[in-house]
Amino acid sequence: MSTYVPCHENQHRLLNLGCGSRYHPAWVNVDFRSNGNGVIVHDLKKRLPFDDVSFDAVYHSHVLEHFPKHHAPLFLRECFRVLRPGGILRVVVPDLEQIVRLYLEALEKSLQGNHEAQYRYEWIMLELFDQMVRNVSGGDMFQYWRQNPMPAEAFVIARMGSEVKNVLHDLRSRQSSSSNPRPPEAPREPEAIGRFRLSGEVHQWMYDRYSLGKLLCEAGFEDVRVCRADESAIPDFNTYRLDIESDGSVRKPDSLFMEGRKPAAVTVREERTT
Repeated sequence: MSTYVPCHENQHRLLNLGCGSRYHPAWVNVDFRSNGNGVIVHDLKKRLPFDDVSFDAVYHSHVLEHFPKHHAPLFLRECFRVLRPGGILRVVVPDLEQIVRLYLEALEKSLQGNHEAQYRYEWIMLELFDQMVRNVSGGDMFQYWRQNPMPAEAFVIARMGSEVKNVLHDLRSRQSSSSNPRPPEAPREPEAIGRFRLSGEVHQWMYDRYSLGKLLCEAGFEDVRVCRADESAIPDFNTYRLDIESDGSVRKPDSLFMEGRKPAAVTVREERTT
């Protein structure tokens, strides 16, 4: 159950929505469920439990794609509402354009008989569709990771970063100790499938730089732009290690990083209509 969180006027505040296990104590961290001390539990599909114009920056990574398409504008307007004038919103999502370009490249080379491209094709199809259509946690993507050796392993790691590195380390440690558990069985009952589909794991939409940029502009943001993982208008952003690892590598290389700024002068009427 969420709790209303007041804001002190002169306090510099940073908000991380849907933080998962990646959060920093300098930020106010919020998620559907707590993954550590200090994480505020709140249903992000509802109004955020914060005052208007109370944060200098809002950040969310790989959250927006888990909402139904029609809810994305509402969520972004909530981000706009809680930002102070001049505040920055940073949004990170899987990059549909990047996936599609890699798919087309792998398709053409696969048709030419390139075996490595055929392995890449199998993976990129999973990356594009599995998280949208799966009916069991982990889906076919997790089954792909269970292979040892894993086809196109270097390509998959380059796409998924530390997420897949950590999973592979865990899986192979279990395999070497003969304690690797059996994968979960897919539910057969419609009610069970429905519960999983609504659990928050699946992707309900995908975005590219055009569609996400359009949403940000429609929510009221200006200076909307694509960023690198290690580039941000949020002061000292890299020190928080939210999008990059301690060695400087990108945490989620498959991502699109975009930022927008709330206009410095926003009328009271505009605030209330968001």
